[in-house]
Amino acid sequence: MRILRKILRTLLVIIPSALALVVGVYLAEAYFAYEVWEIELGTGGRIERAARDAGADWDSRTKEEMIRDMIAEGKDTYPTFAPSVYWDVNGLAYKGDRIMPFGGVSRSWAVFCQEMGPWSAYPTDEYGFNNPLGLYKKGALDAAVIGDSFVNGACVEPGDDITGIMRSEGIKAVNLGIGGVGPVTYLAVQREFAKPVEPKIVFWVFYAVDIRDSVAEVQSDILKNYLDDPDFTQNLAARQDEIDAFLRDYLATEYEKRLNQLTELRQKRREIITARLIDEGLRLKRVKERLRNMGGRDEVTEGREEQKLGLLKTALQRAKAETESWGGKFVFVYIPDWYAYHGGYDTYGIKIDDNFLLRQDVLKMVKEMGIDVVDVEGEIFDKHPDPLSLYNWRTYGHYTPEGYRLIGERMAAEAEKILADRESGSGTDATSN
Repeated sequence: MRILRKILRTLLVIIPSALALVVGVYLAEAYFAYEVWEIELGTGGRIERAARDAGADWDSRTKEEMIRDMIAEGKDTYPTFAPSVYWDVNGLAYKGDRIMPFGGVSRSWAVFCQEMGPWSAYPTDEYGFNNPLGLYKKGALDAAVIGDSFVNGACVEPGDDITGIMRSEGIKAVNLGIGGVGPVTYLAVQREFAKPVEPKIVFWVFYAVDIRDSVAEVQSDILKNYLDDPDFTQNLAARQDEIDAFLRDYLATEYEKRLNQLTELRQKRREIITARLIDEGLRLKRVKERLRNMGGRDEVTEGREEQKLGLLKTALQRAKAETESWGGKFVFVYIPDWYAYHGGYDTYGIKIDDNFLLRQDVLKMVKEMGIDVVDVEGEIFDKHPDPLSLYNWRTYGHYTPEGYRLIGERMAAEAEKILADRESGSGTDATSN
């Protein structure tokens, strides 16, 4: 009996501790899984909460409501066009063929995104990009700036984007950014819109996560053609009038259907991701990943590294050769992802180390190709006293106006140096570090 009582007392001590441990482990798993769920399904909820907590004046209208209100004010308004939505179906059906537009409806208004509180919207240029009219003059442009949403000017006012800052510093620059695209689309945009006007400098602003986009981009035969054939073009700049007419009709007749379609797809995706995360959570997948990876990246790695680096290299080779064919200078600009400063692990369980998102591999490859590099992560963000403050509300998303300003000023300085070398005839090709 005495032994039994001793066993019971021991169990009364062990069981609560064991239950507390189990509950703690599952709470940790729930935290990691929720982060994945929220980011995979869009960062809006997280950013809105952070903004409201900080006292921001958050516009409660949806994007569709914002567009309708602007139209009611007499502004010809559309959403920003996202070619990534059509990668898997190889663009849009057009006159018995397929077309992949990039810029959107010209000389109109584009409603983009919302992270600071108000919706960002901008007047579009001759090709539907975020620029004033009248910049596309052959031989007169100092720089074309190509990239994704960070170049487009995500969630800030016109003029506060990277290219707008460069123009305020005296650089005649055109913004050719498009939200949600990667290096294969960069090449396509360069060929369609930069090559005809032959800017003195082409800046590719490579957001760290772009290393993953090319794998999806080459699902499209149209985009793959830009990689495979240096002479391939859709002649989009010369066809803007017909593209405008097509996009206006498409957005008027098909956009609502597409929105409903995407809403249904998002709901299905939400259900699939939620079910997947619950199943993975019961098996403590993310806790196990983090325990396995405490010593390095041996278990969860980027994946398909060779393919991703190979596609980027081919795109860069094409872009560099093309730029040099008209006597221009090609420059690679590396900008960082939020996770580089969040630390720990990303949503896929990959440890944040020096080669996260293949950063070191990318920079080494680019420099070995003889391409000048502006390393914004190393030069600006790493040296900033509080790099997380350069992201909206310190959470996953785009940069603050201050972040864009620092990048724009650094790129303007780089352009000034290149233009001065060009003017003096020195042709300095020293790589920035």
